[in-house]
Amino acid sequence: MLPPRVSSFAGRRQSSTRDAGGPGGGAPDPPRARKRFGQNFLTDTVAIRRIVAALAPGASENVLEIGPGRGALTEALLAVVPSISAVEIDRDLAALLRSRFPADRLRLIEEDVLLVAFESLARQAQLVIAGNLPYNISKPVAMKLVLERRSVLRAVLMFQREVADRLTALPGTGAYGPLTVLAGRAYRIERLFDLAPGAFHPRPKVVSTVTRWTSREAGDLPESLVAPLKAVLGAAFAHRRQTLRKNLRAALRGGDDDAVALLAQTGLDGALRAERIPPEGFVALAHAWPGRRTP
Repeated sequence: MLPPRVSSFAGRRQSSTRDAGGPGGGAPDPPRARKRFGQNFLTDTVAIRRIVAALAPGASENVLEIGPGRGALTEALLAVVPSISAVEIDRDLAALLRSRFPADRLRLIEEDVLLVAFESLARQAQLVIAGNLPYNISKPVAMKLVLERRSVLRAVLMFQREVADRLTALPGTGAYGPLTVLAGRAYRIERLFDLAPGAFHPRPKVVSTVTRWTSREAGDLPESLVAPLKAVLGAAFAHRRQTLRKNLRAALRGGDDDAVALLAQTGLDGALRAERIPPEGFVALAHAWPGRRTP
């Protein structure tokens, strides 16, 4: 992972976030949305105000915007805080943003957000993050927030509704899975509101959902538990239609004997499918997972 490079440009794997409005600040011909970057600019001013209100950034807080696009949400954030940082991968949009906002108010980092170490931006204070995420990186960004959770205080993020369904799913539903458990152990995630395609230009083909993430206590997902929990979830959900026992049997070196012993130790019913196991059950499996390193 790289430290942020201010006003530099690197890899173009994904778009800036889909957020932004019309031209401004002497930019008569703003860059068009690029399909290869998954760009759909947010134009609904009411939605923008609701996002800022949900984030509720304080004047002294360390605000980061992921993918400012043309700067509509940026402008709204800067109306309530003195300055923010922003990560934008699209160099044409970055040039537009520099023309709209002074450098002492917008610290612009031209980079792939997946390559930016949040820790390097949170040396003075944890991050308060806003972002209208491009669909093609929404799940990787969600996992990045989990893995770099110690640098994040809270966030308001927009996802494709399908991803928001997974993030907030309950056990026993089809959307429930590894992402639900991992993100839910690191953050309290709330669904705030949906946005129809008409809130964007160009219009996406799906509905979007705004979510709020509030960091949980460190003990809810200690660092020593992350790797075994990911291993447990990968094994348990490897074949969704199979039972927990069968999936564990295939993943463990000792096969069915190890699976039976592990289930007995954790008190879980191996005849259930993984989607029926609550998050606490996977945490119990992770604590007992073979080879886990204790702190």
